[in-house]
Amino acid sequence: MSFSSSAKEDLVKIRLKSDLVRLAQLAGLVHTCGALTIGHGRGSVFSTETLAVGKHIFSLATTLYTLETTIELSERERRRPLTLVTLLGDDAERLLNDTGLLMNEQGEFAIGETAPPRLIANDDCRRAFLRGAFLGSGSCSNPYRGYHLEIVSRSDAFAGQLRAVIAAYGPEAKAMRRREKPVVYLKGDDVSSFLALIGASGSALKFQSARAERDFRNYLNRTTNCETANIEKTVYASTEQTNAIELIEEHMGLNLLPAPLYEAALLRLNHPEATLQELAELAEIGKSGMNHRLTRLVRIAKEIRHG
Repeated sequence: MSFSSSAKEDLVKIRLKSDLVRLAQLAGLVHTCGALTIGHGRGSVFSTETLAVGKHIFSLATTLYTLETTIELSERERRRPLTLVTLLGDDAERLLNDTGLLMNEQGEFAIGETAPPRLIANDDCRRAFLRGAFLGSGSCSNPYRGYHLEIVSRSDAFAGQLRAVIAAYGPEAKAMRRREKPVVYLKGDDVSSFLALIGASGSALKFQSARAERDFRNYLNRTTNCETANIEKTVYASTEQTNAIELIEEHMGLNLLPAPLYEAALLRLNHPEATLQELAELAEIGKSGMNHRLTRLVRIAKEIRHG
């Protein structure tokens, strides 16, 4: 089961406090996965890839209205089957009016693009509305692969309403277009904040845990790479210094070196794997002082090579 499906199955189990909150959640669903149907009267058809969401739409609608309702699976080649929920009957048009999908202005009907203000007037309703929108057309990436959550909208007006409601709680939702449809999306920490906001606390915790684990793993990789680079640098420097000291010993003898250089040469020969800091501590001098002495030995070797 995908991360999104798991989150949605948790969300549909949340108990809603009142009919107004139920209607707000249904409005979020109507404007994302519902569609107006006109046949023997006006009704709506909902389509979702998550069976649990389809059953939830059925439950919400029949709790609030008296409807002729069917729920069925529609098979699709090489893809998950769609759950189709059809709502018909005398109350179907009232449902569409109440959720803002259908507007009746002086006997003229028009398609509405946003949820009515009364359905996002208080905190419980706003959270339910956002929850419904995510259940209808939302998706969230596996946190082990990325930090991205999005809700596909059918109109710029509804996308703007979504962004405004989300912004009231802090997260900054952005919008883009995909296949001519506006998509509202969140990234990074805003994803877990949104999941917690709509009640998917378990998914939010999983998201944060996965992100912490991924960040720690990246930190370990960076640290290991840095340590490896430092080891390689130390080995290269030690090899260069040892070769220089052996060349000096072969052509002029170490005993002719000044005492500080002689001491540094013996320390390097006796401790080929030691770091610069470790050699400095053995000589009881500063790191820069030891570096100066070893650099001087390498320079002397170069002078010998060039006569």
